[in-house]
Amino acid sequence: MRLEVRIARRYAKALSEVLPDEKLEKVLKEIQTLLSFFDEKAIKFFKSPIIPVEKKTELLKKVLEKVEVSPELKKVLLLMAQRDRLGIIREFTEEFEKFAYDRLGLVKAEITSATELDEEVLNKIKKKIEELFGKKAEVTVKLDPSIIGGFIVRVADKVLDASIKTQLENLKRAIAD
Repeated sequence: MRLEVRIARRYAKALSEVLPDEKLEKVLKEIQTLLSFFDEKAIKFFKSPIIPVEKKTELLKKVLEKVEVSPELKKVLLLMAQRDRLGIIREFTEEFEKFAYDRLGLVKAEITSATELDEEVLNKIKKKIEELFGKKAEVTVKLDPSIIGGFIVRVADKVLDASIKTQLENLKRAIAD
């Protein structure tokens, strides 16, 4: 595991442990909203060893004026800024999501499909995910025409690939052997 992820996990765990259950979802949404303000340029800014910590903290404070966040989140973010760790804000968000989803009994699933999935199919897939993992599923859908047909489901570190592209590649390998 990369050092950045380990450091981000420590901050995320600390934040998730001080939050009561009823505040967890609110803070999760705040972090996700906050992350939307940080594009590649901002992440590079925060990672730069040349830029003084004071300037990075100043920028964070300006962003926090625009986005209202809970005192606990603000405290962790300012601590990260003081320790020059804002460059790992994405990793921090991902790690916090894991802790929050686990405590809330949620699982994050990503479905990649070649075409738009109708509501009935989407609900069937979601229901199956919830059965398999014993948690409520939060599903996002991505479109990728390159998979030709079918779909790919990613949940945590598990992948179910029911795409036509993969089936064709498997068939091609089987014929070649």
